[in-house]
Amino acid sequence: MVDIKEVAENIYCIDDGVYGVKGWGSVYLIKEEGKALVDTGPTTSAPLVLEGMAKVGVSPKDINYIITTHIHLDHSGGAGFLLKKMPQAQVVVHQRGAKHLIDPSRLVASMVAVQGEETKRMFGKVVPVAESRVRVVSDGDTVDLGCEQVLKIIDAPGHAPHELCVLENKSHGIFTGDAGGMYLGEGISAPLTPPPSFDAELYIATLEKMADMEPSRLYVAHFGVVMKVKEHFEAVIDELRLMEELAGRLAKTNELDKLAEKLLAKKSAKLARIKRSSPALYKYVVEHGIPMNVSGFVKYYKEKHGLNQEG
Repeated sequence: MVDIKEVAENIYCIDDGVYGVKGWGSVYLIKEEGKALVDTGPTTSAPLVLEGMAKVGVSPKDINYIITTHIHLDHSGGAGFLLKKMPQAQVVVHQRGAKHLIDPSRLVASMVAVQGEETKRMFGKVVPVAESRVRVVSDGDTVDLGCEQVLKIIDAPGHAPHELCVLENKSHGIFTGDAGGMYLGEGISAPLTPPPSFDAELYIATLEKMADMEPSRLYVAHFGVVMKVKEHFEAVIDELRLMEELAGRLAKTNELDKLAEKLLAKKSAKLARIKRSSPALYKYVVEHGIPMNVSGFVKYYKEKHGLNQEG
């Protein structure tokens, strides 16, 4: 059974059950005169997304826009599949990501390279999006849903160069995708730093850009709504700086391969709270999330400091 919750006026958070983990992936439904999904989850999440929509009386035929914050498969992988059920919908995507929705072959290959062949089973078939149904956007563009709800596109590089965030004007909240970090509940916020394109300096600049907009809340992709915006952004930046500090120490002794171990030790007390409240989420974060984040950060760190793969 799907979990769906109204998190602001006419904005609903659907738990898309990505990777089979409750409380890890959010798809947002905006139900105004015009209707939009922000992200889709992978194709394997489509049944839960459709069930969530049905719970609040929205038919697939009612959807005008699918807004993809970025093209990573846990966010956009289900777009092509859902479009078959949404005849009037357009896919709104960052100008640097559109080609990968139209032809997802390189995207799928990249995800398999990072996460292994298991990716194909976890995400399901990635259906190409017809070019005629793609709406390319850039910073400052808007999507008008009527009823005084206008969405403003924010260019948001750092997590990925093709990432966008969305400011909605009714409640003045921001859909952050992965550009705003993750929220694990229990007051635990952290960055999302996977390969292949993570850039910490751009990530922090994007966080600061969003903070300057003074949003009332953040609609986080992983997971749910954050009301303590300032504290969240500060915690995400603090962890990035911690990773930089730990990496600097380890690089001196040629031990960057120990970064995940050191980071887990620093976060153990906080993560223990998650283990008590959500064992499945804890298991995913410790066994997959943090190692993937660390691999992306190490790649960035080596490139930034001119280290070779052995350095």
